[in-house]
Amino acid sequence: MKHKITLLILFAVATLISPSYANIQKPEVALSGYDVVSYFTKGKAEKGNKQHAFVYEGSEYHFSSDQQKEMFSKAPEKYLPQYDGYCAYGVTVGRKLEASPEAWKIVDGKLYLNLNRKFMANWEKDMISNIEEGDDQWELIKDIPASDL
Repeated sequence: MKHKITLLILFAVATLISPSYANIQKPEVALSGYDVVSYFTKGKAEKGNKQHAFVYEGSEYHFSSDQQKEMFSKAPEKYLPQYDGYCAYGVTVGRKLEASPEAWKIVDGKLYLNLNRKFMANWEKDMISNIEEGDDQWELIKDIPASDL
């Protein structure tokens, strides 16, 4: 029994350090490949290019230029969308809904995305309260998979 456990441990360690197992999972492309910095610098949703990609916390971000990529790499927290990029209006009711990179707004230096422009219009009707409620709800749901909500 002791030898079986030792073999299992050795196998597990070997698979972790083996070059053949490196990079099996590619990072997921964030924001459907849109340049997250462009919202702030250009005031628009702009598709990035994978030639200017940067991996941050397991997600691959695409940028329209190396300059945009460099800005993000120096201060990613400044550019990341709130609620991990989920729909801001959905979060206010405790849901993680996929957001559209085209339905966005910057409020107090923070980027908020919504499912679509109709959701965004509803969210904007009482934006300050929705942000407060979204922040409260996010603390409750952030660690729960979207499929479980």
